[in-house]
Amino acid sequence: MTVNPKKMRPYDQPPKRRRTLIPDDPDSAAAGFLVAAAIWFVIAAGIGVLAIGLRLITFEASIPLGVFDLSFELDRRRVDAAFANATVFGWLSNAGFAAIAFMTPRLLGRRLAAEKLLNLGLAIWNLALAGGIALLYVLDIGVNGPLTALPWFVEGGLATAALVVTGVFLATSGVALRGGYISLWFAGVALLGLLGMTSLAAGLGILDAFFGLDGVPVALASVFIEREILAIWLLGMAFAVLHYLVPRSAAQPLASGGIALLTWLTWLVLAPASGLGALVDASVPYFVTTAGAVATMLLLLPASLAAVNLASTMRGRWTLLFGSGTAAFAAVAVAFLLGHTLLEAIGALPSVTAAVGATDWKLGVFTWAAYGTFTLAALALADHAAPRVMRRAWSGGPLAGAQLWLAFGGATLAGLALMFGGMAEGSLRAAGAAPEALAQGVLWYRAVGLVGMGMVALAGLAFLANLFLAYTSGEPADYVVPGQAGAAAAGH
Repeated sequence: MTVNPKKMRPYDQPPKRRRTLIPDDPDSAAAGFLVAAAIWFVIAAGIGVLAIGLRLITFEASIPLGVFDLSFELDRRRVDAAFANATVFGWLSNAGFAAIAFMTPRLLGRRLAAEKLLNLGLAIWNLALAGGIALLYVLDIGVNGPLTALPWFVEGGLATAALVVTGVFLATSGVALRGGYISLWFAGVALLGLLGMTSLAAGLGILDAFFGLDGVPVALASVFIEREILAIWLLGMAFAVLHYLVPRSAAQPLASGGIALLTWLTWLVLAPASGLGALVDASVPYFVTTAGAVATMLLLLPASLAAVNLASTMRGRWTLLFGSGTAAFAAVAVAFLLGHTLLEAIGALPSVTAAVGATDWKLGVFTWAAYGTFTLAALALADHAAPRVMRRAWSGGPLAGAQLWLAFGGATLAGLALMFGGMAEGSLRAAGAAPEALAQGVLWYRAVGLVGMGMVALAGLAFLANLFLAYTSGEPADYVVPGQAGAAAAGH
């Protein structure tokens, strides 16, 4: 019997793996969002350095593009808007989506309902955002605030991507969400808040573009949307991530499910109401603005409940905080959480708003929250999730320590310097100082803030390098894939 060797199956060679244009592998969406977040981290921090630099040295440029009388405009307001959008929608939102794509299957013990669709949402979100930030330097942003300054069609793209992520999350969780872990409850409400606010921003942009709305309602809606994105989406995801990571890093169950539920309930009531405090205008009834200010102050309550609960969970495992692992990142994030909710409560006082509302104080508080609380929580997630989604045995080493200390030191330095500069500027304004005296009085505060933001940018570079080295140099490792036996127990 003769055998044709060409027809024999090469059993010594593994079959070639087919790759589709849109990945569908387990954890591919989580890995994609994580890499996108790292890239946006570096971009956002770099724009932040430019934003503070333009406060030190006044510079404006206008370059005609030769198309429809459009020109490239570089000024402080446009750079501020680019900084806010790259930070919130680029760095922190991608990290939030990565957290959802990573936590949901592991908490439920099943694969995501549509990994390929989630990867499509990843592409839509980041392509729309990149184009929108570029257009900020070309199109007129009107009276909109930074987070609603993107064109309406870009906001529509963000809303579409948010709808995709929300749909995949709900399709995966289903009725199991009712009895799910508290992190899923935080993430679910946070996603709905993001979807609602991006949809509202897109609708507002359409009405303004085609019907020409009055400037006052547009400005009021803009500040309301901005406040809600921070209070519902970012703060909600910070709670979700911290309640997920701390028990796993400590290898102990959450200290109190009741306190966690109370944290969720108080945040659920107060976060949406806090947006009313931004509606400072004579056309808005005083009691509405007051109710929003009170809700902003009371957000310190869920932050304190979470801090107590998570600290109790770490009992007996305090030595983990002295390293540069997940527990250390999470602990610093909790400390920033208490600090930034306290600062928000102070800033909600009418006397404080009147004194420092038009100064660098707001930028300092934003920096403290975005690059302190939310960034440290995102870095904690990355430290825990990156080795698992990339299937690599990787601990980060010196780069993890660089991320921790540069982000911690940079956010602290930049936030405090800008806030102190805002207080100094407010005092000088109250004293009737001349513009030259104002500029001189805040010069050194802004210089220190520039150094702090530079440190944050270095933390972003360390984070990006860490991810790259983890994939290229880390030893292959096996982790339980969500959907297989034991995923809910061992896949964390």
